[in-house]
Amino acid sequence: MQAPSADETIQRLIFGLSELDELGETIISGHGNFSVSSRTYLRMILGTLQVTGGAILLFHPTENTLTIKSSVNVRDESLVIRVPPGQIPGFLDHPFIDLAEPPAVLRQFLEQIHPLLKSLDARFWFPLKIRDEFLGVISIGAFFNADAMEDWNRELLNVFANHTSIAIAYSQLQIRSRAERFRLFMLSDTATQICKSLDTEAVQEEVVAHVVTLLDANAAGLMQINPSTKRLEMKSLFSLESHANDELRRLSIPLDTEENLHPALSMIAEVATQADKTLVYNDEKNAALFGRKNLIAVPMRGREEILGVLVVADKVGRSGATLDFTDGDKTLLEAFANQAGVAIENAFLYQEALEARRLQAEMEEAEKIQQTLIPDTLPDIPGYEATGRYQPRGGVGGDYYDCIPESDGTWGLAIADVSGKGMQAALLMATLRAGLRSEATRKTDLPTMALTLNSLLNASGDFGKYATFFFAQLHAETNQLISINAGHNDPMVIRSDGRCEWLKKGGVMLGIFPDDMIAKMPPFEQETTHLASGDIVLFYTDGVTETTNINDELYGEARLQDIAVRLRNESAETICRAIYDEVIEFQGEAEQFDDLTLMVLKKQ
Repeated sequence: MQAPSADETIQRLIFGLSELDELGETIISGHGNFSVSSRTYLRMILGTLQVTGGAILLFHPTENTLTIKSSVNVRDESLVIRVPPGQIPGFLDHPFIDLAEPPAVLRQFLEQIHPLLKSLDARFWFPLKIRDEFLGVISIGAFFNADAMEDWNRELLNVFANHTSIAIAYSQLQIRSRAERFRLFMLSDTATQICKSLDTEAVQEEVVAHVVTLLDANAAGLMQINPSTKRLEMKSLFSLESHANDELRRLSIPLDTEENLHPALSMIAEVATQADKTLVYNDEKNAALFGRKNLIAVPMRGREEILGVLVVADKVGRSGATLDFTDGDKTLLEAFANQAGVAIENAFLYQEALEARRLQAEMEEAEKIQQTLIPDTLPDIPGYEATGRYQPRGGVGGDYYDCIPESDGTWGLAIADVSGKGMQAALLMATLRAGLRSEATRKTDLPTMALTLNSLLNASGDFGKYATFFFAQLHAETNQLISINAGHNDPMVIRSDGRCEWLKKGGVMLGIFPDDMIAKMPPFEQETTHLASGDIVLFYTDGVTETTNINDELYGEARLQDIAVRLRNESAETICRAIYDEVIEFQGEAEQFDDLTLMVLKKQ
């Protein structure tokens, strides 16, 4: 192949550097990220330098691995290169690595990974770094028109490496910022969730379930001080293993004793008696009693005293490896433990206090509000049968369904599930219903309606409050159903021959995100379904499919689909009643999981 002229090379360099600057400015401005543009970066580098192939590999410090972010002409894009921590200084000290003649400090390591380098077809590595932080490498293969790397190639690749490092660092900063905001959102949302319940055991179980999610852990336990016995007792335990240790479930640690305790038990007791004592052990020695690799223990404080200890173990990375608990984890868990302590104390006080009268009055008021929202019967739709069933969990629930006759002869069919229970849920549901009926009269398209309702709920509800929502316009004369699904359970369309379809198109749930964030997400999307004689549309909330029995089995979509298909030739009322009866029978003696709401539409 003929070598390019000097003018061609200069033009290629100018174009490459110009494109690189534009990409960098886009990422730094916050309008882009390296995950999206990494392949563009790589192609620009390879094209500018006329290289046959290469890859950008990112370093993951928590797992000490290099993985391919983008590649061109690489045989195995899934390869993982493990980098011992001792090798990092070698990468930081050498801006250019000729893999045929590597620096002495890296030679043994590079020889060990030679098969992986061969799979990459790597000739040269350019480390990516910001100050003393190792970010990854640019790996390149052979040049089209040269056998060796010239000085100007090396200098230009150093420029590319610097630009790429800055882009990676900014993207990682954005990711960490978003992750931190998300963790704070989760902290706020979980705190709200655990403070809802006034049942002590339920709060304890929710605290443990939420803290496992919050810290990506494999196990957690909540131990509470028994004031009468002066012992720290295990109240709730979660483990991903199916056979959690029965001895741990019965664990009880004396706090007022002179006897010698196992060091791990002594550690937990120390946390329970010192308000500012948080212990982090990233080693198996101190976590062995709990059968774990590491753990973190924080005190749970009430308003005036320590109530117990929250123990979390085995933080898990994306590859499944156990990661060390960080100072950030410690701070997050301490904040959550404070919320958990308040929630537990509130639940305990509720069970003994006269506050029950005020709460009962509030629940009665919410129930009255809700009675005005849920229709007793659905209107007659020409050519169709429509019926619904609603069974709240307790006096007041968060579900809603409706059938709205519209002025042009169409019918609006709605079903929703508002987060939470009680007065707040009832009021938010009332807001949703009022907004829906107002929008129905405007005759806007369904995506526009969804955006308006999202804005209304986001402005009306507390932070973290939301509603899953499904709405359909039935054109009875043409038998067309135009629908939109905002994060709700997908309604089933059971055809007369027994085939099943699901109405999925839509967007995110309503109310949780403000308008400016919604604008950056994929737009809401509606879909159109044609209904023929004998076809059925089954609307439902998660209280149906997530009903559990005493064996912790889920009722599930499969059972729901099976009974709907079997009874498809029956009337809408018969189908609705049969599903409700089957769910209640399946639940048996187990506690009702959630509000149970059904709506059935059948084409005659």
